[in-house]
Amino acid sequence: MIYDELIGEIYWVIGKIKSDPELEEELRRLNFDICKNGVKVPGDSYVMDEETDARIELNQVISELERIADHAKEPNIRQDLFEIKAELEIGGIAEE
Repeated sequence: MIYDELIGEIYWVIGKIKSDPELEEELRRLNFDICKNGVKVPGDSYVMDEETDARIELNQVISELERIADHAKEPNIRQDLFEIKAELEIGGIAEE
């Protein structure tokens, strides 16, 4: 999955939420963190100092999507989040 596509997919799911403002807030927070900090991609040739590297680990993004999906009240939202999670597990993420 392309990095920008991940952000767009999460915004798309947020737009579909009808009755769960807490879930919407959690997804907005996750998406903000991804937009602000980026995602650490395994094998990334761009290496920052580990102590100052604010990027989120891909596995952490996957775990957060799973955790949020588990708490989703709307079945279609849960399914959408699990699909994004599965795509990240299979294909990872790329900058472009």
